Amino acid sequence: MISIPKKKKSENFEPLIITNDKKNVIRHSEDPKPAILSRQLYLKLCPPKVIDKESLRMIQVLQLHNAINHTETATGSAILLRSLVQPSTNPYYIQSKQESLSEIESNDRLCQSLTDYVLEFKNGENALYKFFNKGLYALFPYSDIKRARKSAVNMVKILKAMPQTESSYIKELISNVHSYKNSSIYRMLDGSIYKTIKGLESDKEIGFFTPKLKFIPQRITNWVAAGPAVAVVPYIWEKFGFEQSLSPLMTTTGIVWTGLYALYSLFIKPIRDTEAFIEPLREKCVYDKIFSQTVDSVGMIDELLSFRKFSNEFPHSTTLPKITETDQHFFEATGLKSPVLAKHKTDFVPNDVFLNGAKLTFISGPNSGGKTTVCKSIVHNQLLAQIGSYVVADKATISLADMISYQAPKFDGLQDDEGRFGTELGRTRDIFYSTAPKSLVILDELAEGTTYEERLHESFGILNDFHQIGNNTVLVTHNHSLVDKFMDEKKGQCFMVEFNGDDPTYRLVPGISRVSHAERIARKINFSKEDRYRYMKEMGYV
Repeated sequence: MISIPKKKKSENFEPLIITNDKKNVIRHSEDPKPAILSRQLYLKLCPPKVIDKESLRMIQVLQLHNAINHTETATGSAILLRSLVQPSTNPYYIQSKQESLSEIESNDRLCQSLTDYVLEFKNGENALYKFFNKGLYALFPYSDIKRARKSAVNMVKILKAMPQTESSYIKELISNVHSYKNSSIYRMLDGSIYKTIKGLESDKEIGFFTPKLKFIPQRITNWVAAGPAVAVVPYIWEKFGFEQSLSPLMTTTGIVWTGLYALYSLFIKPIRDTEAFIEPLREKCVYDKIFSQTVDSVGMIDELLSFRKFSNEFPHSTTLPKITETDQHFFEATGLKSPVLAKHKTDFVPNDVFLNGAKLTFISGPNSGGKTTVCKSIVHNQLLAQIGSYVVADKATISLADMISYQAPKFDGLQDDEGRFGTELGRTRDIFYSTAPKSLVILDELAEGTTYEERLHESFGILNDFHQIGNNTVLVTHNHSLVDKFMDEKKGQCFMVEFNGDDPTYRLVPGISRVSHAERIARKINFSKEDRYRYMKEMGYV
């Protein structure tokens, strides 16, 4: 890892519970079922920064999330997905996460304490999101609000057994929780809540003479005894033999009072408390910076533990990549594998990938040889590096990309007047205009949907301009003439997928593929020249 001076390591993300307030991305359920993250919805609401939405779709980011996700809580799962959609470009932030992972790996007591902390939060998470999501029934809010307040308070109380930590990232997360402990919102959740002319306040924020109304989170209060007490006073008075009798209206008044109080307690008070206390408290929690930061911190601890579990349980070697700071994008990995496909495939074939100053890298060869898999492996592991996670490789050195773009063939719609060529070229245009020297661009074919001559001409010009920018551009292509032109000009490097006879080895080797396996594929799907002739003969056409 690189030696980095002390700088601000935190990143600015929209707090999870604020995103959740726009549309419930974490859905509460009926106890004892846990809260559940709606990943598709969160993906729509979470604005990408380094990688655009089309690239996220093409690399199947939800499959990547599923492959590495070992979080215990819905909050942690959402934080992990947010990291993948908004990967960091701050090397200080990434290194601080890597240092935390190293400390967790070497300190069993710290690891167990953090695990216990997350599991304890998980026990009350559903109640918390039921509160956040306005899921409390207006007539029956009290048991749910008590559980939600207990869960919110437990985020602090269960930190007591946490050992000291050396890593700055975990320190900052725990510091966020301790800041919450000293906040007004915590005092309200842990103690009494009062409604004043300023809004909701804790008992430490009001004076003795402050006009206030206290929140009593239950239907029945001490006033319930007033009606029966008034009703029985005449009978007690008479029993003790006092000569002057009391008015019988007292009994009637007591009974009426009791009836009205029962009506108030059953129907009016819970609705009134929901409007006057519970909903304002929910709003205050969601948009309180310290509280929302604390919820994020719990999820980020869960994310760290998930990285560790992913590394320990993955069937292939993983490593924390060395993060470099370079003027141009840099990617080196030995034994690189796909975190998605290799998860359930113990015989997955690794590749060594060296994008170290080549600027242009060409991968050629027949279909089904593994070209796209290698490209997605590069992007997936680039993302893992930029969220502070382990990558699936024996060894890796990676610089942080300021933009990650992935283009694959996309057929035009009826609304596209320019046809397939226009659709493809428009996508390439958008990628090109957002590319800088530190960007990673992967193009799965280029300038499709036009004549061979035009495709060769346009592709050569576009790739020459990418080369001029100086970023890392990887092109998957069947066009060996295009690769020949760049190799003649000594620009870039070329690899091809290796075949053993008709069977792919799924390895990349230096060179340019000039062999088509179209005939082999046609035979495989029963559509070779012989298959067609046999069919026509059977039908009497020949």
